[in-house]
Amino acid sequence: MTNTADLASPPALPEVVPPGSDQPQGGSLRQVLAPRWRSIASLVGVTVLAAVVLLIALPRPHARAVHVVDPSAAIARAVEWPNFPVYTPSPLPAGWYPDSARFGLDWVGALLHIGYLAPDGGYAGLEQTTGANRKLFVSTMSAGAIFDGLVTVDGVVWNHLQSDRKVQDSLVWYGPDTVVIVTGTASVAELEQLAGSLHVGSLDAPSLHASS
Repeated sequence: MTNTADLASPPALPEVVPPGSDQPQGGSLRQVLAPRWRSIASLVGVTVLAAVVLLIALPRPHARAVHVVDPSAAIARAVEWPNFPVYTPSPLPAGWYPDSARFGLDWVGALLHIGYLAPDGGYAGLEQTTGANRKLFVSTMSAGAIFDGLVTVDGVVWNHLQSDRKVQDSLVWYGPDTVVIVTGTASVAELEQLAGSLHVGSLDAPSLHASS
């Protein structure tokens, strides 16, 4: 005869939580994750606040900041050089700023360089030499540009050259004793403006046209 006690259901076993499980007995997943999400949100908030404080506190370079140099020392050395007629903007057109200048003996001979920032943000270099190898000088300073016609600026005829990538234009004037190049990424109109302002010697000297 079967004992009825043997047919009774076995006693319920306690729930076993798998090792490594973060869910405690009697708690919901929402209750477990809520404190963690609050901690993460607080950390992100503190990070963003710190970034904003640094952005405000640290100095920021101005987009149109210009490093202006005084080219007078380089010009004075060029003026003292024998048989070197110096052509410089006199006066420099409004909105132009010199940012580099040097004079010395280079691979081509005596060379005067003055770099300018143009009003439109482009760059223009005023390059001048009395060296004999004019063709190599022009090719080097114009980045290998090719002839693209003639341009007349205030009665003076310049050769217009343009690089094959069309990122650099050059105006070249061949004087009796010197070569003057106005070249750079500034617009052709601005290069013409700079070329038209060139005078030889002092501020009251004649223009490029009158001295050629």
